[in-house]
Amino acid sequence: MQKGNARYMPRRQLRRTLAALAALIALAAVLLAGLSLPVVGATGLAARAGMSAMTEIPSEFKPTQPSQQSVIYSRDGKEIARFYAENRIVVKLKDMSPWVQKGTTAIEDHRFYQHRGVDLEGIARAIANNLAGRDTQGASTLTQQLVKNTLIDKGLRAGDMNQVRKAREQSITRKLREAKDALAIEKQLSKDQILEGYLNIAPYGTSVYGVESASRFYFSKSAKDLTLSEGALLSGITQSPAKFDPTLHPENSQNRRDQVLKAMLREQMITYDQYKEAKAIPVPDLLKVSPGQQGCAAAGKASYFCAYAVNEIYNNPVFGKSLNDRRRLLLRGGLKIYTTMDSNLQNLATDTAFNRIPEGDSSGLSIAISSIEPGTGKIRALAQNTPYGNPDKEHPRATQNSFGVDKAHGGGAGFQPGSSYKPVTLATWFDNGYSAYSVVGGRNHYSARDWKVSGNCPVHAGSWDLKNATGGNNYATSVLEGTQKSLNTTYAGMASNLDLCDIYKMSERLGAVSGDPSQKESLGPSFIIGAASVPPLNMANAFGTIASGGMRCSPVALEKVVDADGKTFKVASGNCKRTVEASVANKTAQVLVSTANSYGGRVNIGRQVMAKTGTTNGPNAAWTLGATPNLATAVWVGYSQGSQRDLVRMRINGAYYGIVWGNTVPAMAFREYMSAAVQYLPAASFPDANIGEGKTISQGRARPTPTQQPSEGPASPSPQTTQITQTFYYQED
Repeated sequence: MQKGNARYMPRRQLRRTLAALAALIALAAVLLAGLSLPVVGATGLAARAGMSAMTEIPSEFKPTQPSQQSVIYSRDGKEIARFYAENRIVVKLKDMSPWVQKGTTAIEDHRFYQHRGVDLEGIARAIANNLAGRDTQGASTLTQQLVKNTLIDKGLRAGDMNQVRKAREQSITRKLREAKDALAIEKQLSKDQILEGYLNIAPYGTSVYGVESASRFYFSKSAKDLTLSEGALLSGITQSPAKFDPTLHPENSQNRRDQVLKAMLREQMITYDQYKEAKAIPVPDLLKVSPGQQGCAAAGKASYFCAYAVNEIYNNPVFGKSLNDRRRLLLRGGLKIYTTMDSNLQNLATDTAFNRIPEGDSSGLSIAISSIEPGTGKIRALAQNTPYGNPDKEHPRATQNSFGVDKAHGGGAGFQPGSSYKPVTLATWFDNGYSAYSVVGGRNHYSARDWKVSGNCPVHAGSWDLKNATGGNNYATSVLEGTQKSLNTTYAGMASNLDLCDIYKMSERLGAVSGDPSQKESLGPSFIIGAASVPPLNMANAFGTIASGGMRCSPVALEKVVDADGKTFKVASGNCKRTVEASVANKTAQVLVSTANSYGGRVNIGRQVMAKTGTTNGPNAAWTLGATPNLATAVWVGYSQGSQRDLVRMRINGAYYGIVWGNTVPAMAFREYMSAAVQYLPAASFPDANIGEGKTISQGRARPTPTQQPSEGPASPSPQTTQITQTFYYQED
């Protein structure tokens, strides 16, 4: 029962208050002894005992940079995305408004420039307040708070929650360690450096850290531009970030802001007129909130490239022993991540994807566009017609699955490329010394005995009944004509003269490989016309190998990564090496240039370009692959969740298609994108090559002339020219 004016205190609160009071008294005694100040009586005994304990605690505290945002940049220096566990941007003291500096010292530690890290006067005041029954005060200086926040941050960065708990525990030992570290840090740093460190590490709300991020978040301006009222508002938040968050509790925040202004007036940091003017502004009128967005979902048109770059960090042990270590580094390490992405090409690719097949198109089709630089492996663009993220009512097709890339980078095994895979066999043909004017094919059936399979590869010989896409042209043709017309029969004839394992190994040499090595495919002879799964980026890379004259590179997204301390990490290189002879690659390129020319302008981009379209069985996917000497691009159109239906008799973006061949929507997207993309690149042409050089063979049933009935005899000898003199206009895919 209460008596007189005595204030009733619950037992639990009383115990906490007494414990805090005991800690303050003990700390004061220890510090008096440690600073060689006179003490008497029992307090002196406590001081000597405390000093002994304090001496045993080593001060190994070293100031470090706090957790910072990591930023991903394009190759042309434009910001792509930010990542953080704590929304913080570290800046120099000179880039912080003097009002937030003065406000902080006035309300948090008005003797900051007088004490040596621990304020005995503040401790005495806290003891007096507690003895008088007023609110408990911690008496921690800005230096002590910097120590505490730094130790917490170090624990979080290391993933050491025990260290975090020790830095937060309410114990005399922690207070002693904190005090000793504060005394030590005052010998290492100037007052301005300590204040700078505090203002960069302190919390300023439920999700904002450091005065620069707080300024941007609450006021949409830099910390150097804060007004008196704004600076006072921020200065008051740090005592209790949740309680004084102005977006959640504007009344609490305003009362606290006014306390800061009063403290500044008391310390003669401002005039009375300044005090009245700043106090008169309601907190809601100060706010111009700009919620900070982070992660790849905030990267807009570059979201899928962003995800690829992040996976480059996650997959590389140079950024940490475990995946959790690498994630912490990304979220807290202040990395500057410079990538290979060209923002102009990325914007073009994304715009083209959505232009050709809008997000909500009734067809439900997906489109992916992937571009890579030949000879370096540098990824220039990754785009698709879906928003990045999780599906919701507004964006039901949103996904984090990247259709263009391999499983390790957020995609999957890939898709069957159909006839766009035929350049793999074409390169093998030239690699085995054959001429493009050899005449082969004309058969619709092959038995297992017709194939040669040697060596270690996942291909088996088997019977194969085949036809061309439209069922015609079942006669032997030259390799050149068969490529331009995309005849399966011609390519089966070519493969029957080669080792199927050589063709498979050529796919590896070029880079046309599965996106999921854990899926072991068992392939029959039909793999030569694109029955194996390959991601679009890997197909673009294979064309890049051909376009570069036979130099295969691994796809790379990172140019350089530097942390907040200036440490540079070794990032994965393209590991470029010659895997195909230049003469072989150049012959392949020249045949594909003639193939592009045979498409009747469908892939005309205003520059010399090599190209090959493809359509898979059904059809359930359609492709256009192509390259200039400085940019290789794959365009894939299909269903991202497997073949839901064949691509026949459907409307895409309002236009009707009886069959969606590779030379329709994919070719139109390729032309739209590449014709604009090459404007950012220097003009270049492929080297001349003699495609008629080498062994010329003639097999199969010849095409009948208008005055001749079909014959089972061999085709006429091919012309002995060294340049491409024939163009057989594209008829089939």
